[in-house]
Amino acid sequence: MTRDELLETLGATPDRVERLAHGLSAAQLTRRPSEREWSMAETLNHLLGGERDVIFPRLQRMLLEGAPKFPSSATSRTGFAAEPALRDFGEDLAAFSQARSRTVAFLKGLGQRDWQRIGTTPTRGTLTIEAYARYLAEHDLEHVAQLEATRAVIAG
Repeated sequence: MTRDELLETLGATPDRVERLAHGLSAAQLTRRPSEREWSMAETLNHLLGGERDVIFPRLQRMLLEGAPKFPSSATSRTGFAAEPALRDFGEDLAAFSQARSRTVAFLKGLGQRDWQRIGTTPTRGTLTIEAYARYLAEHDLEHVAQLEATRAVIAG
């Protein structure tokens, strides 16, 4: 994935989430497709929390500091945001869209060398900003596929 494709993927995710949620009721958005899977609202909350509270602050530190090391963001043994909070879907979508716009603008503003600045995470090891952004895009695609599958189950 080129940097342009990476930025396009990241920028498109909020619209993809919105399209997948279109026409669904609040009850459907909070319905889990199975006991062990997240609802669409929980998945969106996970995306929002990760973007706003973990990933963007880390990207900023990677730009401003020399090779920062990050503490774990995992809230349990199952990983970050294992139990997302249930909130208003529309509010979370607006907040996610705003947070993602900020992240994309940040990445677009990077100089060539900035993409190679590094930081170390407890789960992924040492990454460049570019590798972290690529991880974020792959994470998005994984959760968009999850949302598509969830919609298919809950919308009947």
